[in-house]
Parts: sequence; C-alpha cells; structure tokens
Amino acid sequence: MKNSFVLLGIAAFAIAAVVSVIAGVGSAEAQQSEIQILDHRVETNFPTDVKFFVEVTGPDDIEEVRVVMKTIGQTTRSAYRQVEFEPGVTVSGEAELLTSGNNYVPPGTRMAYSFEVRDAEGRVLQTEEQVFVYLDTRFEWFTVSEGIVTVYYNDPLVKSRAEHVLETALESMRITGPLLGVNPELPLHIVTYHNYREMFGALPFRSQATSSQLITAGMAFDQERVLMVHSGSGSVTSTTAHEFVHLLVGDVLGRAYPQVPAWLNEGLAEYGSYHGDNRELLNGTVEEAIDRDKLRPLWHLGSYSGTPEEILYAYGHGDSVVTFMVEEYGEEKMAELMKALKRTLDIDSALMAVYGLDQHGIDSAWREEIGLEPLPKPEAPSRRPLLENIPDATVAPILMPTFAPRQAEPAVVPDPAPAPTQPPAAVIAPAPVAPTPAPVQSAAEPAAPETVSVTPEPEAPLESEPEAADGGCGPPSVQGGFVGEIALLLLLGTPLGLVLIKRSRKW
Repeated sequence: MKNSFVLLGIAAFAIAAVVSVIAGVGSAEAQQSEIQILDHRVETNFPTDVKFFVEVTGPDDIEEVRVVMKTIGQTTRSAYRQVEFEPGVTVSGEAELLTSGNNYVPPGTRMAYSFEVRDAEGRVLQTEEQVFVYLDTRFEWFTVSEGIVTVYYNDPLVKSRAEHVLETALESMRITGPLLGVNPELPLHIVTYHNYREMFGALPFRSQATSSQLITAGMAFDQERVLMVHSGSGSVTSTTAHEFVHLLVGDVLGRAYPQVPAWLNEGLAEYGSYHGDNRELLNGTVEEAIDRDKLRPLWHLGSYSGTPEEILYAYGHGDSVVTFMVEEYGEEKMAELMKALKRTLDIDSALMAVYGLDQHGIDSAWREEIGLEPLPKPEAPSRRPLLENIPDATVAPILMPTFAPRQAEPAVVPDPAPAPTQPPAAVIAPAPVAPTPAPVQSAAEPAAPETVSVTPEPEAPLESEPEAADGGCGPPSVQGGFVGEIALLLLLGTPLGLVLIKRSRKW
C-alpha cells in the first residue's frame, strides 16, 4: 500500500511537470506574439530640442515607429515624429522635437509623449502617455509649491525670492480668481531666474533681439500655463501679479483668449496687480491723457500701439475702465463677461449680453462718471474678427511694452540648501504598454507666447548685471509675424523722457 502511494505521487508530479512545461511554452509563445517596448528615454537638449529614444521588438519586422507628443496646457496640441531605424524584428532609433526658434517651448512646460508601433503583419501597439517637465538643463532646479502653483528656482540661496513669487501668485489668484469666475485645476508653473544673464538664454529669439534696449522682467505663456520671471528685478512683485492674471484670463477663456481686447486684458492685469484696494478711478495717466487730448475711444484699444506715451495712457485707460466696471456693476458681472466672451467670441456681443452696453456704451458710462462728454457712436464700430474665421497660423501675439510703478524688492536672506528636485526631463522609466488598433492623428506645434513684460534696460556692457526697472506686458493680437517686435523697436526710438513718465496713484 505504501508503494502504491509513492507511485501515485510520482505520477502526479510527472503530470504536473508536463502541464507546467506546456503552460510555459504557451506563455512564451504568447509573449512573442505581441510587440514590446524594451526600453525608452527622453533627453532634453535645452534650448534647441528634445530627443526621444526607443527600442522595440516583435514577432515580425517592425515597419513604423512614431513618437506622439503634446504640450499640456489650455488646448491639446499634439504632433508626431517618425523614429528612424534599420528594419528588423528588434529595432532602435530616435526622434527629435525642436524647441527653439519658430518652435519655441518655454521652460516649465508640461509635455506628454507616447509611442505608436506597427509591424509587417498589421499589429499596432500604442503605449500609455508619460508626462515630463521641459526645463532649462543648464541648471539644477529646486521647487516651492502650494496647490496647483509650482515655482522653480535654480539657486538655494534665493529660495526666499521663490517663496515671495509663490505668495504673490497665490494672492493674485485669491483676489482675481473670483472676479474672473475661475478656479484653476491644472498646474501653473513659474520659472524664476535671479540672474538676468541666465534668463536671457531662455527667452524667445524675438525677446533676445530687443535685449540691447529692453530687459524682459516677465513673460506669460497662456497656452502652456507657464510664467517666466526675473526674480532679481525690483519690480518682481508687480510683474508676477500682473502676468499671473494673464494666465488666469487664459485659463477662463481657453480658445477665446485671443479675442479679449487689450483694454480689458491689460486692465484686468493692472487691477489684479494692485488687488483693487483703495484706488482712484481717475489716475494720473488718464488725467494727463485728457489734458493733452490723447484719450482714445475704448473700441480703438483692441491692441496697444503708438508712442510709449500713448501706450502708457492706454494702460491707464484700461485700468480705469475695468475698475469702473467692477465698482459700478459688481464683481459677478465680470465673471459673467468672461463666460459670454468665451461663448460669443466677440467683445461687443459679450458686453451687450451682460451689461446691456457695447464698447461705446461702456466707454460713455465711464466718461460720464469722470465728468467727460460721451463720444458720438461710431457707425461701424471696429471689431476684431471671430476666432473661427482666423487660420491658426495667424493667431500670434504682438509684444508691446507697458509701465508699472516700481515695487520694493523683498529682502533676500540666504537659506539652508534644500534637497534639489531632479529635473523630470532627464530619464523616464519605460511605460506600461497596451496594444490598441487606434491610430493617432497629428496636429499643430506648441503655441507661441501670449504676453511679455518688458522694462527699459540701462546702457551697460553685457559683463555687468543689468538692473530691471518697471514691468509690464503685451496684449494678445490676431496679427502674426514680427510686427510687434518691430513696433517695439520703433517706439523705443522716441525720447527717453517719454518712456520714463511716472504714474500717480493714491492708496
């Protein structure tokens, strides 16, 4: 009987072994029947490009490998690049995404990528998306963050500056968010450079081209939800608050952002940069514009142009009109206006829907409030074209300088060096893969920057660190090309005295 049990045990073990071998063969065959990603990584070569490396294998010859990439921001704009490789069942290669020149991507941009692979038998593999942050690889980056706002800085000794920028942005969102009816949920990134020479290397080419006459104190990119700030500037507080409001306006308007006129966009940014406290309706720049007969009709301020003096008046004009609208009609109306503009894509239609007044009506009510006679109603008010009638390639900003009161720079106290955050753009671990037959379509490249803060630069050689003066920014426009930058250079040809006019404001 004992021997019988032994024989039965041996037989059972043998059967189990055979089943295990058969199962193992089946598993190996199943593994070999699908396409697999063996390895992949991302390499950032700031500021020129990002390279995507991938190694793929499958049961049959690999015929095509694509990298599908997109910036994560206000809109989903994706593109793909073909990976170059030698044909075979196991292949490797790379694809390149340009990030400079006309393809400029600001540091701090969140980007996503995935791989799409096809073989000779028609199998298709599409990997899950991986997300990384495109950063300036010249430096090691540290972060301070709260909620959805993250501030990047590249020197532990200036952590206090980064914290000040973060506090300013959060306060701006606390004050202006309810006014606009927006509560952002997606991340907003602020990249700070305490040294202007370092920041210069991260600016778009057009801003670098004006560097002999301007210092860029801050630049907002609403599509990418990124703000770049010179934290060593004396105007860092007002610049951060002003430009951060542009990100909030971009958040609430989305695709409709190019349709907001400059007087409203910059007026909101100016209002938000002072938090709306104890302000006079009629400030010094508007008074001066009235005295010099330079006060233009509101509907002529869809974009700011002219001499620095006239642009200064336009900023004061927009600031004053927005303050009047908030104080006269209430904050909730401004939030309704944002929704209406997003729906109608036309400022006059949106104003009529919310206030019962178009731009002429708002301008008239404001003029009566400050003791001026309303202007005659134009027969055909100047309106900007609807967004759907504008080819995507022409939607680009015009960069114009503005001027804001100088704010005292917060004291910089050296702090203990924190543990640095690793730049997430360096090496990415292989992503989980899942087969799918759905192809991915290509689309447009990342969008161009929307706004820019600029300040007059003192005449000094590059060897010395320039000191940034008052900050500002530029309104969005449906015009493209380098018109804005050329206009900026022409404006700077005027006497310096016109540029340095100070604004008066009582608190």
